[in-house]
Amino acid sequence: MSGSQLVVTIALGLLTVTGAFAGARMGARANDRATKQREDAARREEWWRRFTWAAELALDDSVRKRAAGLKLLAKLGRSGLATHDDNQLLDVFHHHALDRLIRDVEGGEEL
Repeated sequence: MSGSQLVVTIALGLLTVTGAFAGARMGARANDRATKQREDAARREEWWRRFTWAAELALDDSVRKRAAGLKLLAKLGRSGLATHDDNQLLDVFHHHALDRLIRDVEGGEEL
């Protein structure tokens, strides 16, 4: 093997190693992004599950359960997981349920 062939072989080897390293790093970064997206989706799913539970409480026949549901809804609205659209939904729902609660309390029901 001549000197120039050796240089070309070493250069190709270095390029191959560098390319493999760069590919592995990009793959790891893509995997990290996918993991974060899955974790964020799981947190949002749990937030939504809690919203539906709180909404059911806020619509319950029991005034105490409704009050607890409204408090939970308010807390969910302060969560970093709540989007702008979620907060608009919470606001409308909260006012509707709160108005109903106020009417019932004014009608003589106790908390």
